[in-house]
Amino acid sequence: MKTPEAPSVRRPEASSAPFLRRLTLSDYRNFERLECEFPEEGVAIIGLNGSGKTNLLEAIHYLEVFRSFRGVRDRELVRFGQTVFRVEGVVEGATSVAAAYDRSRRIKKVEVDALEVDRVSAGVGSVGVVAFRLEDAEIVRGGPVLRRRFLDVALSVGVPGYLAALQRYRGLLAQRNEALRRGWSSREIDAWTGGLIEVGAFLAERRATWVSEGAERYGDFYARISGGDAARLRYAASIVSGDPAGESDGDGAWTERFRRALEATRERERRRGMTVIGPHRDEIRFDVEAPEGVRDLRNYGSSGQQRTAALALRLLEADRLRERLGREPVYLLDDVFAELDEDRSGRLLRLFEAERDGQVILTAPKPGDVGLRGGELARWHLRNGRLIA
Repeated sequence: MKTPEAPSVRRPEASSAPFLRRLTLSDYRNFERLECEFPEEGVAIIGLNGSGKTNLLEAIHYLEVFRSFRGVRDRELVRFGQTVFRVEGVVEGATSVAAAYDRSRRIKKVEVDALEVDRVSAGVGSVGVVAFRLEDAEIVRGGPVLRRRFLDVALSVGVPGYLAALQRYRGLLAQRNEALRRGWSSREIDAWTGGLIEVGAFLAERRATWVSEGAERYGDFYARISGGDAARLRYAASIVSGDPAGESDGDGAWTERFRRALEATRERERRRGMTVIGPHRDEIRFDVEAPEGVRDLRNYGSSGQQRTAALALRLLEADRLRERLGREPVYLLDDVFAELDEDRSGRLLRLFEAERDGQVILTAPKPGDVGLRGGELARWHLRNGRLIA
C-alpha cells in the first residue's frame, strides 16, 4: 500500500536524512502480506487493541536487533499455520535490511544491502530505531534482568565490539558455571576465569561509562517531563564494593575489581555451583529526590514516576544513538501517551516537538489520541492485518 506524503510538519531544513521508506512483511504475526511506504515525517497508525499495531512496530524494530522487543522467541513470530516469516525494510538514502526465520529448520538469515551476512550480529544497528513502549515502565519496576537487557540492547547497537564481547561472556560464563556445578578443581575452573574477567571488565566499563555519561541528560529529561522533580541514574555493579566506580575508570580498574570479587566469592560459588558475581548480576538504579529523602523508584515510586523514568531513559537512548548515527533515529511510539496524566503527556509532547525532528511512527487506539506534530501526521487505519490510508 502506498500513501501520499503528509504536509510538512516541523521538518528539518536539511530533509535528506535517512528515514524508513518501505516495509514489507510476509507471514509475520497477524500479517499475511504487507507492503507500505512511509512518509518522511512519519505516520499515525490507528486501530483497536488486538488489531496488530504493536506487531507492526515490533517488525520495524526487529530489523534493528533481529529479536522481538517483547522478548519472545523467533518461532512465535511466524504467522499461525506457516513456517517462515520475512521482514524487509528500506532506509531512504542509506541501506536495506531483511531478516527471515524458518521455524521448521530453526534458521535465521539476515541480509544487508541484499547481501547475506555471515553472522546475524553483523547487521545489528543498520536501521537506527528507538522504540518507546507502554510496557517500558517494567524496566524500572520489574526485575534486574529487564534492566540488563535494556543496557545490552542499547550498547550492542551503539558501542563497537560490545555485542561480540557480550556473546563471548555468555559462552565463558556457561562453561565456568558447568565446571562449578560438576565440582571440578580450582585449576579446571580457572581455565575459564581469566577470559571471563577480561571480557566481563570490558562489559562493565562500557555499561558504567554509558550510564555515567548520560546521567545528567537523564536527570534533565526526567525533570522536564515530571515538572521539575530531581532524579538520578546509577549503574550498580556487583563487583564494586567500597570503591565507587567512575566513568573515567578504564578496563584495567574493572579487571582488578572483577578479579578481587571472584576471589572473595570463591566459597559461595562452590556452595551454589555457579558464578555469583559479575556483569550478569549488575543493573541500573533509578532514584528520585523526595521530602523524606532519596527514594528508589523500583520499590517506592508511583506509577507516574516509574513511567517518567522509563521515558527519560528512552530519550537518553535516542540521544546516544543519534550521536552514533550523526542523524535522527526513527522513533517508534507505541501508545505511550495512554497512561500518562495530562500534565506529563503535554510536557512529553512539547519535548518531542521542540527537539525531535526524526521520523515518527506511532500507534493509537483512536484518532483523537494523535497530537504529535501538530496532529498533522498522515493517519492510517489498521484492520485485520491490513493498512488503510
